[in-house]
Amino acid sequence: MSDPDSDNYPKVVYPGEVGPGAGYGSQKFQLLQSAISNCAVPLVHQLIQQEPGLVREQGWHGQTALHKACLCGDWSVTYLLLEGGADPNAKNEFDETPVHYSCKRGLAQIVHLMVQRGGNLEAVDKNGKSAAHHAAQTGSVFVMKYLDMNGVNFNAVDKNLQTALHICCVHGHVDAFKFLIKAERTTLTQVDGDGNTVLHIAAREGHPYLCWELLVVMGCGPLHLTNREGFTPVELAAQRNKYGHIEITPILQWLAKKDKSYIVRGPVFTWWWLLFMPAVLYSVIALTSYYFLPSHQGMVYIAGMIVLILSLLGHNHRMNHVCRWPDPMFAGTFFAGLLHTAILQIFYLIPNYNEYPVFIVMATLLGLNLFYMYYKILRSDPGAAKESVRDQESGKCMTLVDLCVPQRKVDLYCPVCEVVRAPRTKHCRLCEQCYENMDHHCLFLLICLAKKNHALFCWFIICCLVSMTLFLVHCALYISRAYSDLTYSNTFYTMLWTDCWVLSLIAMNAASILWGVNLLRFQFSVVSRGMTTVFMSRTKTALTQQERIVNILYFLMGREPFAEDPLICSQNTHTV
Repeated sequence: MSDPDSDNYPKVVYPGEVGPGAGYGSQKFQLLQSAISNCAVPLVHQLIQQEPGLVREQGWHGQTALHKACLCGDWSVTYLLLEGGADPNAKNEFDETPVHYSCKRGLAQIVHLMVQRGGNLEAVDKNGKSAAHHAAQTGSVFVMKYLDMNGVNFNAVDKNLQTALHICCVHGHVDAFKFLIKAERTTLTQVDGDGNTVLHIAAREGHPYLCWELLVVMGCGPLHLTNREGFTPVELAAQRNKYGHIEITPILQWLAKKDKSYIVRGPVFTWWWLLFMPAVLYSVIALTSYYFLPSHQGMVYIAGMIVLILSLLGHNHRMNHVCRWPDPMFAGTFFAGLLHTAILQIFYLIPNYNEYPVFIVMATLLGLNLFYMYYKILRSDPGAAKESVRDQESGKCMTLVDLCVPQRKVDLYCPVCEVVRAPRTKHCRLCEQCYENMDHHCLFLLICLAKKNHALFCWFIICCLVSMTLFLVHCALYISRAYSDLTYSNTFYTMLWTDCWVLSLIAMNAASILWGVNLLRFQFSVVSRGMTTVFMSRTKTALTQQERIVNILYFLMGREPFAEDPLICSQNTHTV
């Protein structure tokens, strides 16, 4: 049997529905609401022209048409309503204004439009929530930056004594969280009405990365604070068993045993171990096979390489740690290959086969040049975008406000670097930096390749290919002398069990040559059209073969493309 009083509660009206009866406004107002939900701009325009008073009419819980439009997020509809006389500061029954709803929707263009028409960014609703609180609910960094540029106070608290940072921690908005703690835009020590700090909330909701960043900034002191119920952040995290709680609880428990002044630095030892582990593992394989199993080296190498390959398969762009640092495993594997190839050639091949001194000198000089280029590219500046692009008319550096107009994309603003990016500039989340003409982030070098070091990278690949080819030639000369009386099959069998160090590096360098040739081919196919890996075109090229070859030569010389592809434009260039 249903509750007789249940019909007294207001019914939820979903987008596109027209609620019956009083309290929802007139029939035309309901039709206007439906048109706004469906972004029917011509119909909205027609209704406003027929009855201008519709823009001031209130419906369910005092909602106006402008409230609805701000939640739907259509700029054209919002503009029509404001042009028709809608009030951006009209309050519903909860004292929420369309400005609050536009901040909640997370579109900086609409917030800017509301401010231009007199919208008040300082207004608060009945719960004491300001525009900053509403923006934090959806975590739009663009809106938060816009509010910051207009002087909105992010330390303001609502009736529950929560700041915008508390709300970001509730919902787990990482980018908004990082924006707020950057440049001390908000306090980290504010306690809400339940006695919870932001660390309490992040631990309770199971957001491990937020907990980690707070501990890095604040230290271990907040781990020992209790809320009104007497719980610490560690105890709140241990009460639940979701993935985030399971990941962060052991770390919080370990840090809680430390002194309050302990500085959280991250898994530094683990990072260095992952970097050098491939080189160390291969050294262990080589030494074990040489000194302990000299007649069964193949078994040791095969087992060791299986372990190494399985280890690589378990790694990705970031470490499997709550800090989410870039994973150095692939960079360590590349370094191990260079190091052991150089050791084999210098301390084994040259002493055992030195009948061609000119060849040896040439290979040695090229190897030295390879390591010099390796050091140079690791220390190179990829071409960071350190300031905003300048406006073509005024010549001034653009800001977020300049993008909050039609025909411009607010996504061109980078909330991390806080610059307006030029075309073909992209933010790398591993490097936390914007780069001009970015090609890709190289896991084997742990750096980004962009405008200033892209050509150097290609030269480095060429040098690697030549060095590996000379190494294979040197190995072939060594084998022809050491195993001259054996057939090919017997040579392979003998080396597998007694000379596997040479055989394994031959296999790895041969595979690396195939990979390097394919990589270089792809890079040249991209740069021959004046593009990068990130910014590629789906269309066929209009350039001739000669023009593309000249473009490659110009690229290797560090110059602008000789010929531009007329078929490439912003519409058919996509980001990968």
